[in-house]
Formats: sequence, C-alpha cells, structure tokens
Amino acid sequence: MLNEENLSCEKSLVVHLIIIGFHHKKGHQIEYSYPLLNEPIDERWSNIGGLALPDGAHNRNKDLIYFHIPSIEQDQYSNKTLFGIASYRQIDANTVINKEADVTRNSIQKSVCLILRKVPVYGNISEELEMLTEKYFQEKNFNERKFFEDFVDSLNKNPPEFDLKYYSARDLVIRYRRRTLILFKLILLQKKVLFILSPIQNLVQTIMNLVSLIPGLIETGLNECTFIDDKNNIENDFELNENEDIVFDRNINKRLDFDNIKLKTLKISDNDEPEEEDEDDDDEDEIKNNKINLLKRATSITNKLTDTFNRLTTNHSVSIEINNEENLTSFDQCQFSYELFKKNNLLYPYLSIHSLDIINNKDVNSYIIGASNGLFRQQNNLDFILIDNDEDFQILSSELKQQLQLTTADLRFTQLFEDSQSNVKTEEEIRRLFKIYFLSLLSVARTPNDQGINDFNSSFMKSFQSTNSFHLWQSKGPYPRMDQIPARHPQSGQLNVTDVKLRVAHALDDTETGRKLKNALEDTSQFMGDKSRAASKVLGQAKNSIFSSFVGTINQGKQWLAKNPSSS
Repeated sequence: MLNEENLSCEKSLVVHLIIIGFHHKKGHQIEYSYPLLNEPIDERWSNIGGLALPDGAHNRNKDLIYFHIPSIEQDQYSNKTLFGIASYRQIDANTVINKEADVTRNSIQKSVCLILRKVPVYGNISEELEMLTEKYFQEKNFNERKFFEDFVDSLNKNPPEFDLKYYSARDLVIRYRRRTLILFKLILLQKKVLFILSPIQNLVQTIMNLVSLIPGLIETGLNECTFIDDKNNIENDFELNENEDIVFDRNINKRLDFDNIKLKTLKISDNDEPEEEDEDDDDEDEIKNNKINLLKRATSITNKLTDTFNRLTTNHSVSIEINNEENLTSFDQCQFSYELFKKNNLLYPYLSIHSLDIINNKDVNSYIIGASNGLFRQQNNLDFILIDNDEDFQILSSELKQQLQLTTADLRFTQLFEDSQSNVKTEEEIRRLFKIYFLSLLSVARTPNDQGINDFNSSFMKSFQSTNSFHLWQSKGPYPRMDQIPARHPQSGQLNVTDVKLRVAHALDDTETGRKLKNALEDTSQFMGDKSRAASKVLGQAKNSIFSSFVGTINQGKQWLAKNPSSS
C-alpha cells in the first residue's frame, strides 16, 4: 500500500518549482525551491542548473527550455522520467533592488523552473510561467516569491489536461515542407539523432512537435525516455504471442525500384532483323527488303514510344482515398501506443554540455537530443545531425541515406500537405495524414508485400522491421482494427508525368547538388539577361515539341515507305 505521503506525491502535478541563478564564481546555484528540495541534491539532478540556464544563455535576454530528467523517487509507483520547463531571463544588474555585494557583472541571469510528473503539459503551462517570470524580473526584487507558491498550489489543485494543440505539426511542415517526412521516417528507425537549433525554444519545440506526429507517444510513451540500464541486466521486453503474426523478411532484397529507372539502349527484336539474302538476289530485291525492314523498324520504335508515353501520362493509382469516411473511421478506431523511448532509447529536447557523457554511454541504443553547444557535433557515434541555418540534413552513413530516400509514393504523399493554392493545410489535416501514413506503414510491415515494401523504400522497411519498438509493438498484439487498414502505401500507384516533375523538384530543392545547380542556372540567367530569357523560351518550346516532332518524323517516313515499297 502507498503511504499517505506517497499518495499525495503521486497525485500532484508539480514536483518542485526551482529558481536557478548564475554566479560568475560559483556557477549555477539553486536559490529557491518550493516545496523545499532535500540536501544534498541527488547526483541524477546535479545538472539541473545547466539545463535551466543553457549553454550560450548570456547571448539572449529570454528563452524557454523544455528538458527531461530522471526521477529520484524510488518506489514502484513513481514515474521514471520527470518533465522540466524553464523560463529564462537576463537583465541589467544595476537596475536590481537590493543587489547582493558579490554581484560584480553587468547582467543577472536566472531561470524559473517547474518540474512536472506524469505528462509533459508544456504548452498548457509555459505561457503563464513566462508571465510570472516577467513579473518577477520587472519588480526587480528577487526576494519576492510568494506568487510562485500560489501558482504551484493552483496547478496541483487543478492540474491542466494534456492537449495536443500545444504541439504544432503544421509549424513543422511550414519549416521543412516535404523533408518533414524524412524526419518522421528517421525517428521511427531509432537512430542516434542530434538537433542543434537556436534559440532553445525553437529547438525544443521542433523536437517535441516531431515526436508528437506519432499518435499517443507524448501522452503515454515518455515514462522511460531518460532511463539507462545495463544491457546485460535488461530482460527481453517482448515475447511474440502464440497467435501473433511473425514478420518474415520476404523478398526484401528483390527491389522493384521505380525511383531509379535508367534509360537503356533500345534493342530491336530478332524478328526485326533482315533475313540473310541469297547471294543470287539482285540489287532490286535487296533494296526492297531493306525498305520493308526499315518500315518494320519505324513501326516498332513508334509503338514503343507511344506505349511509354501512354504509361507516363496515365496514372492507374491504387492510393487510399484519404477523405473516404469508411477509411477515416478505420484509421480513427486504431488506438494503441507505439513506444519509441523505452529504456536505453532516450529523448532529451535539450541537453547541456555537462551531460555530454550520456550520448557516449555504451548501454544507450538510440536517442533524439537537442543541444546548443557545438561540441556535441564532434561525437563519433552520431547517425544524423540537423543544424540551424543548414539547408542539408547531415546523414552520416550511406546506409541511412539510402533508407531515408523518399520514394515516388512518398513524394506524392508530401503533396497532400498543401492545398491547391500551395498553402499548408490545417493542423488537424496534417496530423490525420501522418496517422494514415504511420498506420499504413505498420500494416505493410506486419503483412509484407513487394509493392508496399518498395513504395515505402525497401531499405527503410527492412531497418524499420528490425527496430526494438516495432518488435515490442508486435508482441503486444493482436490488433484487430489493423486488419481493416490496407497493406499498401497511402499514395501507391504507377509512374506518371507529375511524378517526374516531383522527382526533379525534390532533387533541385532538397539536395545540395541540386541547389548548387539551381543557383548556378539562376546566376547565369541573371547575367545573360534578356538573351537568356529568350534562349530559355526557345529551349522550352523545343523541349515541349521534341517528342511530337520525333514521332511525327517517323510517321512521315512510314507513310512514304508504305506508298513506295518497291521503288528504288
């Protein structure tokens, strides 16, 4: 049984409110806590000052930080992870009332932190916390803290409910556009991922917005996201149920790759080759047979070109009808947790340089970490880095690059992010699209088929099926509702002309080589001025007519040959 003290703790949302200041000689200092922190501070919280006052904080007057820390409560009913939110301010030291004598620097830096249990209700609380921090600094009397105690008591008495509206999928899509899907697929692979963005508020919100795309993950799946245990002491977390489907790696290496089609030299069939002429045939028969053969060649080429053109301009799509009410009902009824951040798979929206050793821990399988210190980039065990003002994602292995390559079906899917006027769709619609994509992915992963595997990228699918999180999800089945989800990509279908345009746009906009080429063309166009525009117009006209002209020329030759099959 829980004793009364533990029961009270279990029900309260706020574990502590802490005010942390920075002293130029003593470093980070806890100046105040409510309820009072026990001394000495547990080693697992020794870095709380570095989390609340982030690296490089002196360069900003204000910021907002989300952070995760391990719980120091030991009983079985306690959460393993607690959720911190810190409101940071910096002001001129000369404006402060009752300034302490040992304050010798020109500015004073402090953060007001809330440590929460259960669920990270960051968005619900951050606005009010920032307002109170602003009030605290405006009064310039840092001994007046009673209103913080009232704030904590109010939160514990009437804790806010978790609300997904404070996590914006739409903001993510506005910033990264089609590359949002690359980030989404990346986190599903449980790799070692580093984000370095500024300010810290932008960093932590980007990470949490991304994680929120997986249904239910923030509400129920972060309890162990800071928990590290010796791999040798970890028991197998999943056992396949007797009736659970087992995923076989079927035909995974047989790649039907429509995204890397290369033109091959056209070969004429043996039937099109001229038969050997008898040495006694006269010249007239030889010319006649040559013309007949030429006619057959022209017909063959025309038919093949026409067939290719028809296939490219006709889309026999079998994509899921996104707005179909029956399909939407099936997707909405699929409610389950998908746990990316079980023990040794970490999530830290922000981590200071004092905790650098965490990402080098040999027991850690994967992590998503936000940082502001460039020393994090120098670690040799990273798989992926996203840096502020860097147009390219730094994917640090050729294998992962292949796994994150967007397929044609993926590129079609990203087109659904925008309406006909190229405006990003609503928050609700963006979340619905990602839920459909995720459930379709799970459906293909549990019942593999060649088309579905290739549409999601066979390399990605093989890696996804091998993750701990997917095996854990499989072990907790069966999931009857999943049988209603089609085992195919939401935008499956044959190639068409629009797909070619999408592939070119993706190459030009989302790759370093493509952007260099695009910029070079734009610079050349600007230099050439009117001549360049005129040339571009002519080239455009030529490009649009090249196919029809070619086919027309062949048809004219066919007509001439048909009229004069025996003339010399």
